[in-house]
Amino acid sequence: MNSDPSTHDTSVPADESPENSGRDGFFGFVVGLYAAALVTPAVLVGVALWATTEPGVMFFVLLGTAVVVAGAVGRVARRESLAVRLGATRWVWAAIVVPLAYVSLPLVADLAGNTLPDPVGSVAILAAMFGLVGGIGLVAASHNRHAKAVLRDAPAAVEFEARAPERDRARAKRAAGGLFVAGTLGFVAGIHLDLDPLRWLFQILVPTAAGLYGATNEREVRVSEVGLVTGSPVHKRLRPWSAYESYDVTETAIVVRRAGWSPWGVRDVRRDPDDVDDPEAVAAALDRFLPLRE
Repeated sequence: MNSDPSTHDTSVPADESPENSGRDGFFGFVVGLYAAALVTPAVLVGVALWATTEPGVMFFVLLGTAVVVAGAVGRVARRESLAVRLGATRWVWAAIVVPLAYVSLPLVADLAGNTLPDPVGSVAILAAMFGLVGGIGLVAASHNRHAKAVLRDAPAAVEFEARAPERDRARAKRAAGGLFVAGTLGFVAGIHLDLDPLRWLFQILVPTAAGLYGATNEREVRVSEVGLVTGSPVHKRLRPWSAYESYDVTETAIVVRRAGWSPWGVRDVRRDPDDVDDPEAVAAALDRFLPLRE
């Protein structure tokens, strides 16, 4: 077994340096749309608050800002090395968090006893939604490109597809059901009490419930010398072995435990051995890079 798994480098390969980088038009397109989703609403809100809310003006401001920002940022972001480097850092997750700042506009105004113009409130909510979707796309695209670049010369020791263990699926189903019920009750109460924050609770809890339950669906797992790849055809994530502390393969679960704090094991990789053709081969592959849990 490798006694120092942290020595495996999952940073950008030498041929992915900016000097040798090619172009990735699709990634540039994704980044451009994300930038437009962030900047355009801010411009619209500024125009609505300090100039006019006339629909014709707002439309041309929206269209012009979106085209200029998406084109300019997308052109700069076409470098392959940028996508790979973003996928290697945890800061890329900020792309999902930043758009949520727009949600605070109507919330802060409501708590302060003020009322935003209708166009401003609508733009803020739409900005948060489109920015969130764009941020998720940016994260997935950068992670995929990072994994592809690093794994180029690292064949898989073993790979398989499996769902979460049966017990995890049952718990996630109950938790997702509870979040959905809480969100729905909040939405109904918000309408009845005319309280916007309760309606927004629905918009947060229901997608969270769907994401929680979706995490138990079938996932790809690939064990290689450079690290562990998990995900789906749409989104693959490569983490080095230094991110994990141990493994365990039993009749009920294949578990690769994350190093550091993992509340209730939610950060661990947990898969159902009943979905795997050869759990013993998985255990043998993991044993090359991680210690067996005592």
